[in-house]
Amino acid sequence: MFENPLAKAGKSTGILFKIGVLGLGILAVIFLFFQVLDSNDADNTIVLQSITGKLSAITKPGPYFRFFGTPHIYKKVVAVNFTGERGITASSVIDKIKVRFLDTSIGEAKGVARFRMPVSEVDIINIHREFGSQASLISNLLERVVIESAKASARTMSVEEHYSGGAGQMSMDFDDQIRNGIYVVEQMTEYISVAPEQEDGDPDISGKETLERRQRVLVVKKKDDKGNYIRTKNSLAEYKIAVISASIEEVDYEPRVDERLAAQKQAAADEALARQNLKKAQQEAKTAKALGEKAIAEARASAEKEKLQAEIKAEKEAAVAVIDAKRELEVAKQRKMQQDEILGLQQKEAEGLKVMAEARAKAAENALDPQIVFEKKLQAWKEVETAKYQYMSQSRLVPTVQMGASANGGQNAMTMLELMGVKAAMDLGMQFEDIGKTGSSGQK
Repeated sequence: MFENPLAKAGKSTGILFKIGVLGLGILAVIFLFFQVLDSNDADNTIVLQSITGKLSAITKPGPYFRFFGTPHIYKKVVAVNFTGERGITASSVIDKIKVRFLDTSIGEAKGVARFRMPVSEVDIINIHREFGSQASLISNLLERVVIESAKASARTMSVEEHYSGGAGQMSMDFDDQIRNGIYVVEQMTEYISVAPEQEDGDPDISGKETLERRQRVLVVKKKDDKGNYIRTKNSLAEYKIAVISASIEEVDYEPRVDERLAAQKQAAADEALARQNLKKAQQEAKTAKALGEKAIAEARASAEKEKLQAEIKAEKEAAVAVIDAKRELEVAKQRKMQQDEILGLQQKEAEGLKVMAEARAKAAENALDPQIVFEKKLQAWKEVETAKYQYMSQSRLVPTVQMGASANGGQNAMTMLELMGVKAAMDLGMQFEDIGKTGSSGQK
């Protein structure tokens, strides 16, 4: 009725053993399943080494057959982050890169570089044969290239040049040297002027360093005979690794550099303020000069205007005086002409009076002889009659006279002539009966 405890314990142990064996079998199946079949992510490339040592590349995402091979995972895109920040997602996270500038100042560069692995099976297997893993590839190649390129980009400029605008050039050089190889550089020495230049603008740079000249060492990129930059071997190109992007975001300077830059910034601000004040003073001086020149110009213009007005007034007065003088001269001429005319008339009148007096005297003298008077009157009557008859003989105004009686009651021609002769004698005042009287009275 009661079961043996020992038998009961043995039975329980057998059940547990069976369960354990079943579990181990399940684990073995799972292990074997994953040793035979595995899966690849979309952002990975897998280099699979089979149990025989043969290498193959799995580039497509999804399941693949392992057959107990060993997979080596390579990210298709590898990012090297050197910002110094923690907790970020990247294939490689390193501290900020210490760089030394041309003037020996030290800074810490921050940035990111991203690389794309080759997709060709031959290229990715070649990388695996060379480095063995992605971690080795990153530490021995990618990080080294990033660090060397950052340092090489800093040593071609001073910290002042970087601070005053060379940060962009440094980032461009960093990207260029990662892609194409690091520049081969050489040092050069030059002298720069630290004092105002000479009058000819060409300071003397021969000889040693002086108070006016300072020696400066430059790092210059070397070029070949064709003018191309000489570079070191580009390892990334050798392994067909492409650079997606590479940039230096900023550089943290060491404390002494920050202090120096702060002092320079203050000095630059003071200089800018001084220049501004100088410009203001110069502008004020120019303004004052302009105002003074304006006042001088206005005074000069006013004086010129007054002078011009005075000249115009003087010319006007002179013109008026000339016109008045000409008018007075003309008036004088007119008066003289009038006087000459009056004088001429008076002379003519005097001469006429003289002639009349002479004529009267002569007439008086001649009037004493009646015979002469008669002859003169007779001669005048003769001349008048002669001229009259000559005119009448040439004119048709005198009607035709018929001799004798006519039906129309015509007159006798002789009667007409006699009447004309009587009228002429009357006009001449030839009263013969008065001749003697005149002569006798004259004699008395």
